[in-house]
Amino acid sequence: MRKPAIKSIAIGMCLLACACLARSRVYDDPVPGGENGYVVAVDGVRAVVSDVRNSAMPLNIRWPGHQRELDQTEIGGLVRFEFDGMAQVEVTAPRDFREVKIRPLSKGVRHVVQGRKVAFALSHPGAYSVEFDGVHSNLLVLADAPANYGVGASDPRTLYYGPGAHEVGLIELKSGQTLYIHEDAVVFGRVFARDADNIRILGRGILDGSHVKAEILPIDPKLVEEQRRKRFAITNSRRYDAIRFEYCDDVLIDGITVRDSPLYNIRPICCRRLSIRNIKLCGNWRYNSDGIDMHNCENVRISDCFIRTFDDSICVKGFDYVMDEREMLHDGYLHNVFTNAVIERCTVWCDWGHSLEFGAETRAQEIRDITFRDCDVIRCDGAVCDVKNCDYADIHGITFENIRIEQDPPTYRHQYGEKASAFDPTPLKSGLAPAFAATVTVIPEYSKNDVRRGRNRDIVLRDICVTGPECPRIRMRGYDKDHRTTGVVVQGIYWNGREVSQEVEKHQQVGPFAEPARFERSK
Repeated sequence: MRKPAIKSIAIGMCLLACACLARSRVYDDPVPGGENGYVVAVDGVRAVVSDVRNSAMPLNIRWPGHQRELDQTEIGGLVRFEFDGMAQVEVTAPRDFREVKIRPLSKGVRHVVQGRKVAFALSHPGAYSVEFDGVHSNLLVLADAPANYGVGASDPRTLYYGPGAHEVGLIELKSGQTLYIHEDAVVFGRVFARDADNIRILGRGILDGSHVKAEILPIDPKLVEEQRRKRFAITNSRRYDAIRFEYCDDVLIDGITVRDSPLYNIRPICCRRLSIRNIKLCGNWRYNSDGIDMHNCENVRISDCFIRTFDDSICVKGFDYVMDEREMLHDGYLHNVFTNAVIERCTVWCDWGHSLEFGAETRAQEIRDITFRDCDVIRCDGAVCDVKNCDYADIHGITFENIRIEQDPPTYRHQYGEKASAFDPTPLKSGLAPAFAATVTVIPEYSKNDVRRGRNRDIVLRDICVTGPECPRIRMRGYDKDHRTTGVVVQGIYWNGREVSQEVEKHQQVGPFAEPARFERSK
């Protein structure tokens, strides 16, 4: 009994020493709410803890003409600050608890518990989920490194939002403009740009989409019933993405937090030379609140982001399925390929959809040369690394490398329904989401070409590490003899720290018109 006590004292002394060396600044939120109940101090300074509304259950239905009801949601906490060196964080939970976890587990953040208080030290910037007795009502800690964006309020090319709350509605960026959101600011609205080059969104503040309303559209009741029967999105309203860029080149989004997006958080369509770094997406409880969904873009770099979404998290897609395919040809340039993207060092939490996904929209001649690497998936529902080719793209040259997947029970089955009463809270005893899946298929709503189908080939899975109660699974499926899934290579797959490549190879699920994955020694 003596050794744990001595260890806790030693950790506590280490935390105290870290505090003496720390230089930190907590961010303000002019409209923080107050339901979450957390009390947080950073290096002894009381921090503002904002409310974040999250999904409480994996229950979905394709947009039924109204938004989710709030009894399917819950309130968590959000604390934001910057630090240089080390930061000591002390959290007082709003309730008694038996266990606390700080994710990603790969960061190895050690903590000390005393009553309802948890203390820990951070030595690296990033996003951390502090969880008490499981998934619900967690505290999200967003810890930034100091930054100087070199942006001034007097610059005529800058839309500058300083400390405080700002009701802006629509912000439309033009070529050469910068949107800057101060770390102590909340901007209620959405951002749009079309044919705008050299545009930037910078800052450590919050873009909040909760005040953006859907536009109600007239619709034939018979069409509503047809769409409902097919499980299509019911087209009786127009909803808006938090950030949407169309045909824009040389785009940078850096540092901001997007909260409570009305639809997709960030949707670039046919953009070139796109960089998204250190952004944080949270409070996504609404239907179809995807994270970063990109359509036929070129030369993309996404790095060091935190993404929690109800629906799909990071998606590489073909042309937007609701747009006329003729719009691929724009200003003399044919946007019919998605190529050259790296997504790295991101932390992903997906409540209902897929975490790292290709598709489902795949209207593109090719989707090629895409790498996901060094990412933590701390919650997942559907297949984590997923290639869902439902149109005519030739998807190839894909790498998933050093992906760390955390799968903790209880896990629930994929469920559909409008009411919270439709949710079955019985945890699954087995059948967790596959680590990887690749299919060529038809999804009537998204498959816009009735004749042409695509194929999946040359996909590498390297050092995929799963922590959880079940050995990882992979599965492949094609469409017909000319539209297959082939050339999947596995170079190291691990379960709870042990390589299980031989076991996964033996039990891989290979459907029609797909060839088994080839397993090689990890490099």
